[in-house]
Amino acid sequence: MSESVNTTPITPKWYDDSSHSLYLHHSDQPGMILVAQSLNQENYHIWSHAMLMALTIKNKDGFIDGTITRPPASSEVETKQWTCCNILVKGWILNTISPKIAESVMYNDTAYESWEELKERFSHTNSVHLFQIE
Repeated sequence: MSESVNTTPITPKWYDDSSHSLYLHHSDQPGMILVAQSLNQENYHIWSHAMLMALTIKNKDGFIDGTITRPPASSEVETKQWTCCNILVKGWILNTISPKIAESVMYNDTAYESWEELKERFSHTNSVHLFQIE
């Protein structure tokens, strides 16, 4: 008696594909600190560049540049996975900013909104400080 073997290739689901932006590795935890230096009033450019590099490595940079948006509600599994990833990225941002600054962006709905608010508040070059350096 011979058993039939299914030779149909198994196509991995998007959530099992480590190159997919909604993939979560078991080591991706909200308590992780992705960059050593916390954002303060004076180091936005260094901090944002370090965060962008760290998020790019984790394939989550789209959550802060707006290219990864909430899927339609009709895609329940994908929406749930997006929500988990969004909360994770927000947690990583909150873990690398001073507590006082964190209070002001903690309740934003998306990582993108938090990122944009931080950029708006801290990305402007302090011309007085530049003048003193020159």
